[in-house]
Amino acid sequence: MSNISPPNAAASGLAALTGRVVFGFVGTWVFALMAANLVPVLIAAMVQDLGVDIAAAGALATGMTAGSALAMFVTNRFIARADRPKLGRIGLVLMVLGYGFPAAVLTTPAVMIGLIVGGIGAGIMIATGTAAASSTRNPDRTVTSIMVINRLGAAALLAIAPIFHNDLRTVLIVIAALGVLGLLLAGGLPNLPASALDATGAVDTADGRVRRTVGAAALVFAVSILLWSLTEDMVYSMTSVLAQQSDISPETNSSLLAGKVLGGLVGALLAPLALRWLGRSWSFALIIAISTITKFIMVTSTTPVAYTVAILVWGVMYGAILVLYTGLAAIMDVTGRTGVLVSGFYLAGVAFGPLVGGQLVGLLTPLQYAVTVTIPSAIFAAALFVIARRSRKFEQGNTTAVPVVKAAAAQPDTAPVQQH
Repeated sequence: MSNISPPNAAASGLAALTGRVVFGFVGTWVFALMAANLVPVLIAAMVQDLGVDIAAAGALATGMTAGSALAMFVTNRFIARADRPKLGRIGLVLMVLGYGFPAAVLTTPAVMIGLIVGGIGAGIMIATGTAAASSTRNPDRTVTSIMVINRLGAAALLAIAPIFHNDLRTVLIVIAALGVLGLLLAGGLPNLPASALDATGAVDTADGRVRRTVGAAALVFAVSILLWSLTEDMVYSMTSVLAQQSDISPETNSSLLAGKVLGGLVGALLAPLALRWLGRSWSFALIIAISTITKFIMVTSTTPVAYTVAILVWGVMYGAILVLYTGLAAIMDVTGRTGVLVSGFYLAGVAFGPLVGGQLVGLLTPLQYAVTVTIPSAIFAAALFVIARRSRKFEQGNTTAVPVVKAAAAQPDTAPVQQH
């Protein structure tokens, strides 16, 4: 016979992935990431229409992404109890103003200020969506669905980008329009139920405040993903140089970059299968190993075939890693604070990767550069392998982010499941 405990009240209060909830994520998280995906187009448009050089345009893009990362860190201080739809709309308003104003006043100072304001808005939106994913019943499924939608949207935007003719005003209007549409959709974002927050033990019952402690695993996770994303973008931002080294034309390289984005969609779809077949820890080990090898080949390659195969496989692995790491961060903490912390460090790496890569690519030999960008990947894989192995919940995935042990301890009369 079996004694089956009643459902965990904290877990049952989490949001299901309904159509309204999905649209809420699309209107905030996905739209914010789409703005980031248009950075290469923005850089080219700024060079053409503002007359700035590539270094200055890249610095402006770095400022935009750094603003997003900073906004995430600030937002993380109150994300647990925040009204997520309202917070998401604040980010969307900043996004509309940040990109809409310079579209009307197309000057270098206006674009500079607008990109930073828009980047801050995007950071608030990403933080809100990331935290909201932890408040759903199945964070892994939520993350996979949103990342697949994001990859589809990014691929579609990049596919139609040539019709913009690198016109800066058009690109800014498109991003601002996404923000306006997001204002209509953001209401579907789920908030964290009080029962789930209480189950974490993070609430100080004396004054009702949420303690903002972050575990050692979350800190190791955040630092390792900073190193990984930094080196990933040190490669991505230097693809024009690396492609030329492999005798690939700029036009062909643009097509390969689009192929890489589509590969990310394939990787996002494959990640749940890898999680189911291999478990999270071995999925991380295998996928990051393949990604690291392909990065090494890209940097050291001198032939078109090797470079082409490497960048396309690298794109697939990148999409899979995004899904797996975001899912792990989501189930580590139902309040979403761990997810926002980790994603903030990821964005910081994305922001400064082009800057560091631009300084080092001309100073180091291809072999030295390859070693520089691959060692952090090995550290990242080792850290995530250990974190995923710490808990069966982390390892298996497809589970709620509610700390079940603590929630069960709060209900001493509830008997555990026993099989006879």
